[in-house]
Amino acid sequence: MTIQKLIPRRRAVLALAFAAALGGCAGNPPERYAATTDKIDLSVSLSKSAAESRAQGNMTGAATLYRQAHASNPERAAPLVSLGEVLLASGDPKGAADAYRKALIMEVDNVEALRGLGNAMVAIDQPEMAIGHYDKAFALAPEDPRVYNGLGVARDLLGQHDEAQKLYRGGLSLKAGDINLLTNLGLSLSFAGKHDAAIEVLRDLVNSPHATAHHRQNLALALGLADRKKDAAKVARMDLGSRAVRSNLAYYATLRALTDSTQRVKAVHARFSGR
Repeated sequence: MTIQKLIPRRRAVLALAFAAALGGCAGNPPERYAATTDKIDLSVSLSKSAAESRAQGNMTGAATLYRQAHASNPERAAPLVSLGEVLLASGDPKGAADAYRKALIMEVDNVEALRGLGNAMVAIDQPEMAIGHYDKAFALAPEDPRVYNGLGVARDLLGQHDEAQKLYRGGLSLKAGDINLLTNLGLSLSFAGKHDAAIEVLRDLVNSPHATAHHRQNLALALGLADRKKDAAKVARMDLGSRAVRSNLAYYATLRALTDSTQRVKAVHARFSGR
């Protein structure tokens, strides 16, 4: 998916952006793994340990263990796919893309690798290339709402908002209430100038018991693009201090001044992905 940062960089403005992960020191795998002689068992065991590190927020350790899992059995694509996910979440889309490509050499029809490679291409602002990978994933898994979401994001980055919104709605027909799809639908409507519809979608998310600062700041962005400065400030202040709110309001004005919606989306993507 998330375009990042109306609040600090780790907070996503678009759900296509990928949340920053907590780093940590890589640890050596448990000794019991070193005694394993079967390379498949060793690779699987290392992958399980990597998943545990990932769940604990230790992305550096998880990446190390996934690399070890791949090295112990280079014929398995799964560790590379998981490595790509960790690198993408850690802010290394180029490294993630490399891992996904290696996985696809072994398993050309691996849907997770294809979708992940599309996500990586979006993260480095290559939506045209992303679409090719998503299309392949879609042909293999036409009922995966995550593929609809990825395709929608790529289309939004190309300024093809109507097509993007059809994709988000298609995904929602498969997974009603999906937060990522709803967030991106709302923001796509906002970028396309359909402000009332955008605000309605994003306000519903904010009113959800699962709403976070991420969702509130998305609503503030939509209100700002609609030139509803007072409302945008009111929502933004729910999570931000006065200085940050003023900064965001000024940025909303800059975005409003852009006449091309593609420029607006790319400006947000560039600033909030940290590039």
